[in-house]
Amino acid sequence: MITRFLNRNRIALLSFLALFLISNVTLYSIFIDSNMMPAYLDVDRKSNGNTIICSFSFQEILNYQNRMANHIPVEPNSTDHKIFEVDRNGNKVWEMIGFAQPHEIVELANGHLLIADTGYDRVIEVDYPNKNIVWEWKPELINWTKVNSNWGSGHYYDQPLVFDWAHLNDVDFKQRGTWNACLISMRNFDMIVEVNYTAEKNGPSNNPDNIVWYYGDYGNHSLLYRQHNPDYLSNGNIIISDSENNRIIEVNYTTKKVEWVYQGGLDWPRDADEMPDGNLLITDSLNSRVIKINKESKEIVWEYKGDLINPYEADLLENGNVLVGNGIGGVVYEINPNGVIVWRYGLSYLKSVVYLNCIISILMGAVFLFFTYIKIRTKNKARNKNIENYVIVGILISFITISIIILLTYTSITILVFRILFSNR
Repeated sequence: MITRFLNRNRIALLSFLALFLISNVTLYSIFIDSNMMPAYLDVDRKSNGNTIICSFSFQEILNYQNRMANHIPVEPNSTDHKIFEVDRNGNKVWEMIGFAQPHEIVELANGHLLIADTGYDRVIEVDYPNKNIVWEWKPELINWTKVNSNWGSGHYYDQPLVFDWAHLNDVDFKQRGTWNACLISMRNFDMIVEVNYTAEKNGPSNNPDNIVWYYGDYGNHSLLYRQHNPDYLSNGNIIISDSENNRIIEVNYTTKKVEWVYQGGLDWPRDADEMPDGNLLITDSLNSRVIKINKESKEIVWEYKGDLINPYEADLLENGNVLVGNGIGGVVYEINPNGVIVWRYGLSYLKSVVYLNCIISILMGAVFLFFTYIKIRTKNKARNKNIENYVIVGILISFITISIIILLTYTSITILVFRILFSNR
């Protein structure tokens, strides 16, 4: 039955396949040529009102597992890895390359930028807008045995690898009276450290004596397990997104004891920010949502999902809106308290591909369905009913229905694919 259908409609089916291939290759070429296939990680609203974005290409996402397995470094000055600034109209006004999967930006009071250059395992300070690197901190240059005598030469910390050894994914900055500090997260170390930034700038850099505080230890997942985005709290403690443990923790700075924990069904959370009212803004990445919780009751008081796909980080803006770096979703969103998108930057390649193919499927299925219906009508008039045609109609209706469901649930499907492809995150 199906064989007869394929033989009778060979030309139409080949045309259908050709349309699929041409349209997808064309869309892919458009996105590649315009570098419109990025993952957006940290996004910040600068003091001048523009938005600065950490990004790397979708190709690099797909290539990440290969780099990990074979320790292949990112090529110098690759245009697939960049930090750039856009104005409210989406015009790119500044751009810098020379990174490897940059994850975090902090704008300092003097206008300089602190950057967590993850794939190159370093923190750098850039003289904005001149792009000169004026300071660099690299864990591979630290003698970790001097930080803790238990971390001998055979410890993971003292054996740097070629690529993604530390996965240094965050830096925060704090003024501490007579000196300034950097709080640095090294995901693959399962540890965060506080570095005396002032001493680093005034003396030799990468001095182990300038590491004044740390929390975590490699492989001790009861403390941290591949964490993200530690921040200073107003009470002096440290809040950490303990990602693989699927929790947010508050660590007492003095005692290093965990004073507060939130889990609440989180799945790979990668950011938690203290809000002025004491509540917390949490980016719950693999649940593809951003939530606000009451810190005392731990109740969710606000939630946004929308078109989010694996969001990386969210910031509360001065106007009360939330700025979200939408990870592999390829879009930056500014969302108001009512859940309305008031500004966006970017276009989702994943969404475009899903929509394009589903629309083609629905249109072509409808064409086949129409002509099959005509055949059935003709044979019915001749009193020569053929059950084959009814089966084909059922198949086509099912095909169209599935395509419509995919259109309506593309976010969930994309998240499922992400989980399969990037289970080793």
